[in-house]
Amino acid sequence: MEMTNEFVASVVISGLVIVFSALIILILFVALFGKIFDSINSKQKKAVTKKTEEPVSIPAKAPAPAPVPEIEDGIGDEVIAVIAAAVAAMGAETGKKFALRSVKHSMSSRGAWGNAGVSESMRNF
Repeated sequence: MEMTNEFVASVVISGLVIVFSALIILILFVALFGKIFDSINSKQKKAVTKKTEEPVSIPAKAPAPAPVPEIEDGIGDEVIAVIAAAVAAMGAETGKKFALRSVKHSMSSRGAWGNAGVSESMRNF
C-alpha cells in the first residue's frame, strides 16, 4: 500500500477530529459533574442554614489563656513574636485558634544549603 498525500491527509485529519471530539466530550462530562455536585452542595448548605437559624442560647465561656511557650535558649524575642504571628495568621484563615507551645532549634546535622541539596536531589522520589 502506497502512502499518497491524500491517504496521509485523511489519517491526520481523522486523528485530529477524534482527539478533539474526545476532549470536548471530556470537558462536557466534567462540567456536568461540576453542576451536579454544586446542586448537591447547595441543598446541603440550605439544610444546614435552616438548622442553624434556630436561636440557641449557650452561655459564653471565658477563653482559656494560651499556654506560655517553652523557649529554648538562644532564640530571640523578635523571632518568637514572628513565629507566633505566623501561627495566629494561619489560624485566622481557617477560623481556628492555634497556640504556640514550644520553640526549639532544629536538630539537623546539615546546614541550610545541605538540606536544600538533599531536598533538590530527592524531589523526584
